[in-house]
Amino acid sequence: MYLLYSMLLVVWGILLIPAALYKAWRRHKFLPGLSQRMGRLPDSLKFDGRPVLWFHSCSVGETLSLQPLVHTLSRKFPDARFVFSTITETGRQVAIQHFRAYGNGNTFYFPIDFASVAGRVLDWIKPSLIVIIDTEIWPNVLHQAHRRGIPVVLANGRISADSFRYYRWARPVLSRVFRNYEILMMQSGEDALRIEEMGAPKEKIIIAGNIKFDGNLAGNEASEAVAQKIEKSLGLSDSVSPLIVAGSTHDGEEEILMRTLRAIRSRPSTKDTRLLLAPRHPERFDEVARLALQCGFRVRRRTDGTGETKDAEVLLLDTMGELAAAYRFATLVFVGGTLIRRGGHSIMEPALYSKPIVIGPSVDNFRHIVTEFISHRGAIQIRAGEENRDLQVQQLTEAFSELLAHPAEREALGAAARSILDKNRGAAMRTAERIAAIFADARRCGGN
Repeated sequence: MYLLYSMLLVVWGILLIPAALYKAWRRHKFLPGLSQRMGRLPDSLKFDGRPVLWFHSCSVGETLSLQPLVHTLSRKFPDARFVFSTITETGRQVAIQHFRAYGNGNTFYFPIDFASVAGRVLDWIKPSLIVIIDTEIWPNVLHQAHRRGIPVVLANGRISADSFRYYRWARPVLSRVFRNYEILMMQSGEDALRIEEMGAPKEKIIIAGNIKFDGNLAGNEASEAVAQKIEKSLGLSDSVSPLIVAGSTHDGEEEILMRTLRAIRSRPSTKDTRLLLAPRHPERFDEVARLALQCGFRVRRRTDGTGETKDAEVLLLDTMGELAAAYRFATLVFVGGTLIRRGGHSIMEPALYSKPIVIGPSVDNFRHIVTEFISHRGAIQIRAGEENRDLQVQQLTEAFSELLAHPAEREALGAAARSILDKNRGAAMRTAERIAAIFADARRCGGN
């Protein structure tokens, strides 16, 4: 089975080469860290005798969600070594920024899922335990870890409706792959049922909750320092104008938001409103800045600092890992990936700062969370889909204008969001306790 999977992986990779080259040429960005992805890791990651906890997270959101988990485990195991892998370059940069305290040179790109590559990485790092955040299924990595007696834990697992439709057809194969996990900690009962239907052993599945509810960014020293830099470079303290912060936006959403901004600024009562855009992908920073200029707005970028753009209507957060700290300055928040079919991004971070949240209809990635927020009046959702952009602009304009005109409504919405967040806390501690028990057993059995 694993040989067939590897052969199919090679064929799939070959078929993707033309599209990957075109994408790289268009964005002037080629696959970073190729040698690491092929299993050639630096000496800084070589096993040095200490027990190793390897955390894997795909990109920015998953990497940030690790913080409370890693903080708890580092206090339980001060003698352990913590290493972090990601898939994306942006995720790696965030890992470097936020986990530098756990050692230099402790981040790397996750290996391509070939048996020989996975084995080389495992033999180089010699982890006592691997923790995979959210649901990433890498058959060869899992199989090679199992062969070496290395337990693998799935933490904060979730199965979206779209993924489930495809995964369940592979049940005969996945049922064998899932045996290589030590435990599968799922976010909700729905996720637990789905992964069981995909072939996971029922005795390995537990419901631990969503660790993203335990985000600990508010009030910590690192977040305060980042916030001060954002405030200074974007001149946020120089203005009392209302500020809409649009986080993790994608292609197609910024144009809608800028059309909405123009409509809001055309009204006397909200004519001073500004928009802070934080595009999800860094390669789009320049593109979004050009779009704002084409729409007739002045632009001030986080990396530019002060200058001629002092009174800019559009502010651009062209850095990574700073969005959570920027939310504190918002009058209201829009969360991206929801106006187009992307499934949405986390609404936890603005809720952490008790901000009123507006989202679009595409929320498959966080549906059960969004359902709770909507039902308890912790967020507002517009219904127009991307096929009707004019209606999206109209509905966003109405939602934003209503909130900008009524401070009490904003306060109530933000308070409800924070209340939901507080009520659901505790998943990170429950998850950490499970991981700690498995890690302690692995150390005893492995002698590390």
